[in-house]
Amino acid sequence: MEWHIITGSKGGVGKTLLALLISAHSLDNDNGTTLVLDLNSMNADFSRLLFYQKEVGDSVAVAIPTQERRNEQIVLQKTYSLGDTDNPYYYVVGWPLNPFRMYDPSLFTKLLSTIKTSVAPIIEERLELPPLQTVIIDTNYHFCNIFSEQDIQYTEYTEGALHGDSITLWFMWVYRQLENLIRLKYNDATVMKLTAAAIERNLKSSCCVTTPFMHVFGPMTLISSKPKEGEQRVGSFIARTIYKAITQNEDVHIDDLEQLEELTVGQGVNFSNWLKKLDIAHIAVEKDGDPRHHFLDVLIKATRAPAKDNPSEDERPKNVIPLSVYHKELQYYTDGNYRDVISELRHFDVYNNFSKLISSPK
Repeated sequence: MEWHIITGSKGGVGKTLLALLISAHSLDNDNGTTLVLDLNSMNADFSRLLFYQKEVGDSVAVAIPTQERRNEQIVLQKTYSLGDTDNPYYYVVGWPLNPFRMYDPSLFTKLLSTIKTSVAPIIEERLELPPLQTVIIDTNYHFCNIFSEQDIQYTEYTEGALHGDSITLWFMWVYRQLENLIRLKYNDATVMKLTAAAIERNLKSSCCVTTPFMHVFGPMTLISSKPKEGEQRVGSFIARTIYKAITQNEDVHIDDLEQLEELTVGQGVNFSNWLKKLDIAHIAVEKDGDPRHHFLDVLIKATRAPAKDNPSEDERPKNVIPLSVYHKELQYYTDGNYRDVISELRHFDVYNNFSKLISSPK
């Protein structure tokens, strides 16, 4: 079974859009049934957005064991998205009755295990769909909230019901994470490094053989850092371009990110080596003014590396996903402007670019 878990430590940087991109790609591959599970309490309407006016049959509630001797209820709703020929792609949207329940590593592991052992048969029998193959979980969690730094906590993944499954962690980068990690300002930086190492020892992903982590960034990374006084005094040309386009309500196309998208794909980079690349790039990039505005410059420099087969050419690590486009039409997609948001998403450049990036050789 394929698991895609979207993580990060800040809202408003594109995690839900990323969940939609992964969902659309999964449906296009049409490999078994897809379940999109909404665990993002900061955007509790996401699940309803997916099946709005597209419910197929009645919803089904499933009990998920918890540590308080009470069962959590996960609701499943069969729905569909229309393809290019208007043929429906049927899939399942799930959400907890209590969207504010907090998951720790133990409870999150129970959730995944129950989905595989109990929810999957219900999807086949009661929703009359093919076997469950892909689960996409949109969260507002940092991966350290739902995964442990202790190897003993991974038994269910290495020996239990989740053994042999592909588990991919999609991580959205923001400047605060970079600053904390490479400068080791706070204890959470140490915890994050230890947890990432434990994840890489115990989990495997079909997206990248080197590591389960997929590092994602793009123009949306800087949107929350837009200065109130305008973009004129921003030192980074890339940041100025983004802020100007947003102010003028225009699409954002970043040439430097597009060049990264077109690079030859190299091997994946593990979490520790990615941090080393970020640290070197953080020092090398010239900064003028607020360092947050230079964050994309740092990420771009860290991503480029000499190709092993041809050192005179650059390549991009397999698990580093730069998105060069931000569409103004998608800024308010969660307001319900689209009846079939996944179908609409397929017509945007950001989806085409994303599909090419994750479909490249492993």
